[in-house]
Amino acid sequence: MSALPGFSAPPIWEYAKYDGRLIAGEREYKGRQFFELRLWAGEHGDKATQKGVTMPIEAVASLADALAAYAAALSPSDSENGS
Repeated sequence: MSALPGFSAPPIWEYAKYDGRLIAGEREYKGRQFFELRLWAGEHGDKATQKGVTMPIEAVASLADALAAYAAALSPSDSENGS
């Protein structure tokens, strides 16, 4: 992954889409740390869009638990869809 503006650490996840790439990681805004999942677009996928969610770092653990439970409940054919 290339370096992107505002990230205080390398992004932890990336997913290529037809209109850009979804990127998740820790970002800093006005001196505070947040976790963000956002669509980045542009010719090189280096322009943040308004499509995304930003949350306090403290919320990441409960989100990870919820996503793990959701993934465990999927049937094997569902997890390969990845739309």
